[in-house]
Amino acid sequence: MLTCNSFLGSEPQSPCNLMPGLDADEEENADPSDERVKHVLEAFKKYDKDGDGMIDFVELGALMRGLAGSAAEWTDASIKVLLTAMDSDNDGKVVLSDFGLWLFGTQLSPMEESKLKTAELTLQASNAKAKAQSKAAAKAKGKAKAKAKPVPEEEEEEEGEDEEGGDEDDPEDEEGDDEDSDEYDEDDVDVKQLSMTGRNALWQKLMPARAGSAQDAAERMKTLKAPDPKRPEDHKHALLYLQNHAGADRELDGVAPKGADRKKALSWLKAAMSKISDGEKSYQLPVKWLIGNWRLWPDPDRKDEEGFQDLKALAVKKLDGIGIKYEKQYVENNIGQELGFIGEDLEIKVRPRQDEHIVMPEDRLGLEEQDEEEDDYRMSEAAYIVLLLSAVHAVDHLFQDRAKEICESVGGSVRAPPPKGFMRMWAKLDTDHAKAKSPKAAENIDTNRVAWIFQEPKQLRDAFAKAQEVFGPPVRIKNGYDPSFDALSDTKGYRNILANYRFIPGLTWGDLAGRSPEHAEASKKTNTAWDKFRQLLLDTYLNMGFIDEASMDDELQQYLKCSDAARRHYCSKKMRNEPVAIVVEIQYMLQCYFDMRKYTHTWYKIVRAEEPEALVLDYNS
Repeated sequence: MLTCNSFLGSEPQSPCNLMPGLDADEEENADPSDERVKHVLEAFKKYDKDGDGMIDFVELGALMRGLAGSAAEWTDASIKVLLTAMDSDNDGKVVLSDFGLWLFGTQLSPMEESKLKTAELTLQASNAKAKAQSKAAAKAKGKAKAKAKPVPEEEEEEEGEDEEGGDEDDPEDEEGDDEDSDEYDEDDVDVKQLSMTGRNALWQKLMPARAGSAQDAAERMKTLKAPDPKRPEDHKHALLYLQNHAGADRELDGVAPKGADRKKALSWLKAAMSKISDGEKSYQLPVKWLIGNWRLWPDPDRKDEEGFQDLKALAVKKLDGIGIKYEKQYVENNIGQELGFIGEDLEIKVRPRQDEHIVMPEDRLGLEEQDEEEDDYRMSEAAYIVLLLSAVHAVDHLFQDRAKEICESVGGSVRAPPPKGFMRMWAKLDTDHAKAKSPKAAENIDTNRVAWIFQEPKQLRDAFAKAQEVFGPPVRIKNGYDPSFDALSDTKGYRNILANYRFIPGLTWGDLAGRSPEHAEASKKTNTAWDKFRQLLLDTYLNMGFIDEASMDDELQQYLKCSDAARRHYCSKKMRNEPVAIVVEIQYMLQCYFDMRKYTHTWYKIVRAEEPEALVLDYNS
């Protein structure tokens, strides 16, 4: 039983008073740890239905079965598994600090642990006082009745026994009877998985929304107006999908939340995307997590799924309207004559790949071999993505510094997006790179990328020539300014030049690892970048609804271990004298096309997805 002895005392208390030692005047400046501990305490209050200061088997069952977004079937047996998992000292009951330790896991700070212990002692004392007051009141009431009407001695004894023993319908007795009839076989129950699922579900229910997460999107959406004022009812259906987000749970594919209408949620989505295209960024996060919710897509691998095709048709219509406008400008300004010839003299016979420079080590970054061949293959591909991205983040600062210098020297401006994300590359394994040789992720030659923006065509030509002097000739080029390129059909009117180069900064992996004092500054930036990449990978998974690494499934935990192993690989003695080399991408664009992207990018992400699954993975990246 979850013992959280009447932390409310005999008087109703405000949220600030749930934290021992926190006065109302101090609430505004409260430590963040106060907030998280307060949420745990408030949950105990809400689900302690009988007010006895404990959350028992029945009450925990009510809590777990009422969780939004939980796919687990919380049977009596699974509730008992959770109770056992929470009982850290095996004394048969779970006190507040035990519950906090189980829920917070590695997220529990020493400060929060101390506050939970303090709150526990305070609440136990408060509960004892409340019980004493209740007992005294009952005794006084009994004496009053005795004066009014004499009661036989044996009846008094029975009443006293009831006071000491509690009600006949004792929840503990019910639980004991239930244990006899609902035993579970530990061999048939994945205790670790069940506990992990319970932790994640409760965390999302109890804790403040993580910035940028689906929970955060749901909270923000509550303050937004309906994007289509003619269909205000659509708003609540889209909100239900966000409040019941599937996270990484594929068992929820296409399972609409209770009370939610998918067609109305999709209608809201189209209207919100139109708002974003018009420049209203406040809808971006809710749109991201609505599209990235497996619940919205009943057949994620079907290209012809009705809702997906309807959304895609709208995106095509929007892009066509914008593209026609920009194609007129292309013709009127003679852009084809100014830039269409760039790169036509280059002879490029083979498409470059990243594994020409970034090779998977023999130990596969410590990746455990899987029983199923298909599982092993997929995880091996994912491990290579981690290896490649570790290199990408390590060198990005070097590439961006060099690129900025070249572009600005001819009067251009620079936009440096972050390196390509794990989930985006993962999605391409089954789409763009489905037929590529393994490792398929080596086809990603736009992992380090930069956009060069120019007001005049001459600036762009000068920058292309200078880049060739510094980086060497492109190893691949696609000139969208060529008059023969059908921009309306292929890119909905968007035109640019995409050029890939081999970036060889003249350093070794040993230099970046910190083995050369003369390159200490570059090494410092690289090690900082590795730290950030590891955190970025972790955040990607946490935003799916996990609490911490311990709460993730084994597959995701292995990818994080691969990140650590990749870093050790690049810092190893074997790589000390290996030259740093990677394929990078420069996008050459005129200002007008950079401006165009502000209106088209939202729709283009829909158009480029081949099926709902690719769309979900793209939006989760």
